[in-house]
Amino acid sequence: MKHFPLRASLLALPLLALSCEKPPPEPDAVPLPAELKSYVLFQPGTQWVYRDSATQQLDSVWVVSTEMSEVRLVLKGKSYPFLKHEDFRMRTRSSRGGPDLVYGVARYCSLPGGEDAGSKGPCWYVTRAQVLPNSTADEGGADVFPYLIPREQAGGFLNVNNAVMYPYWHVRPLTVGGQAYPSVLEVRLTADASEGGWPAYYAWAPGVGIVRQRVRVRFVPYTRTLVRSRIVQ
Repeated sequence: MKHFPLRASLLALPLLALSCEKPPPEPDAVPLPAELKSYVLFQPGTQWVYRDSATQQLDSVWVVSTEMSEVRLVLKGKSYPFLKHEDFRMRTRSSRGGPDLVYGVARYCSLPGGEDAGSKGPCWYVTRAQVLPNSTADEGGADVFPYLIPREQAGGFLNVNNAVMYPYWHVRPLTVGGQAYPSVLEVRLTADASEGGWPAYYAWAPGVGIVRQRVRVRFVPYTRTLVRSRIVQ
């Protein structure tokens, strides 16, 4: 029978311990923050009615469908995900016709990550894209809502379409269309791919969604302001 020297046996113990060590358990998907959902996530049965400032015509917009899912991204050769978060796809349609609009979310902070800072700015960005009524392919999309950013602090971010986003989150109520809304997040884009690449503006209110949108086409502004809504969340 062969006998290993004592020194060799002692050296083997740490290696044996390392080989038996289990990898850390994979965390659950990072959930969509409740505050973020209050601004952007709505269920079928939701309807908004907007007034066009130029023509005074009304346009009804409603939620066609809302689907929840999970994003899990793993680098090649790795087993542990560097991104894992909840996702959604909310499809809306307008009575004036044209493509449907689909809203989703992208997260840029890796695991475990915080909720207020990433290498490209905030962790979460809500996306907005045009799709044909019977299609699932985006026909042009833009980041239209950053989360989380400081209140009442000006700043700017370069978004995925090489356009600049200028968001501003109000502490005090902001009056839009004669209605005072609390905690409004205003977002200005130098180019909005979901609006043909023209500059655009959004005003978001919690529990309501978009209360005003403006698109500047060939230097002419087209503004739509919310006049009433029926919200299902």
